[in-house]
Amino acid sequence: MCTALTLKTKDGYSLFGRNMDLSYSFNQAVTLLPRNYEYRDRVTGNMKKTKFAIIGMASVIDDYPAFADAMNEKGLGCAGLNFPGYCYLEKDRVEGKNNLAPYDFIIWVLSNFETVDEVLKEIGNIELVAVPINEKTPLPTLHWIIADKYGKSIVIEKTKEGLKVHENPIGVMTNSPTFDWHLTNLNEYMKTTPIQPEPIKWKDKKLEPLGVGLGTNGLPGGCSGVDRFVRIAYLKAMLSETEDLMTGISQFFHMLNNVAMPKGAVITNNLDDITLYTSCMCQQKGIYYYSTYNNNGISAIDMNKEDLDAKEIKRFEYLDKLHITYQN
Repeated sequence: MCTALTLKTKDGYSLFGRNMDLSYSFNQAVTLLPRNYEYRDRVTGNMKKTKFAIIGMASVIDDYPAFADAMNEKGLGCAGLNFPGYCYLEKDRVEGKNNLAPYDFIIWVLSNFETVDEVLKEIGNIELVAVPINEKTPLPTLHWIIADKYGKSIVIEKTKEGLKVHENPIGVMTNSPTFDWHLTNLNEYMKTTPIQPEPIKWKDKKLEPLGVGLGTNGLPGGCSGVDRFVRIAYLKAMLSETEDLMTGISQFFHMLNNVAMPKGAVITNNLDDITLYTSCMCQQKGIYYYSTYNNNGISAIDMNKEDLDAKEIKRFEYLDKLHITYQN
């Protein structure tokens, strides 16, 4: 259960991020991978090196940084969102392909490429294989959104029909079903509008709209992936460009708050699904902004203030306690 979003500002900045909706913490923290960082390929066991530095939200499992969402120093971003019921992974390696475990996909994208077009040239050579990160950690069921700082976005999905690449003209994504289905479903909401309808006459009576916002009547309000996709697509479509970066960051968090999950709204296996954190990355500046369920304030880490040629990964404290600014 997650929602991803891209946004451009009038002063030329690109924002990329997501809501992480889960019923549990996964030992997440903002994590910085330096250039030339060595990691073990989960399928072949061979050691690989990152070409570009990467910053994002990750857990570290057996000394391996498993990213949920991240960007690299060149401004390319990638996030994995849950894709249950549709995700399919090959049981064995496929001859002639670059076989990747699902945990390796984000690192593969961000450590090798600068733009979406570069990814598109190589994506046909990969295969996704059912290799877990270890015996205790289950395989994720994911699809991925990739976006670069030039505003281009794609969605990668592996189903039983094969590996599919979808152009993402609206720059949003949620969960199941498949991305092309979500795009078709938007046709059901063509009449949704932020404009208040005018009063009408009916049998010599003047009928006034019942309160403001009647133009959005019928917009789905549930927490399912289908409902959230429609709402976040509507919000982005109706938004005029934000003036500058700071305004854009504020707007970005407001939009994802509209599809966030508070405690009690969704319960899975007797546990509350909540929006564990919201991320927003400035792809030109290399700054990772985030808020958490317990801390509405925005925290930020600038990757360019760190040593991108360091020998070890760096983890930043996950600030999950409410911070209040007192004014008297």
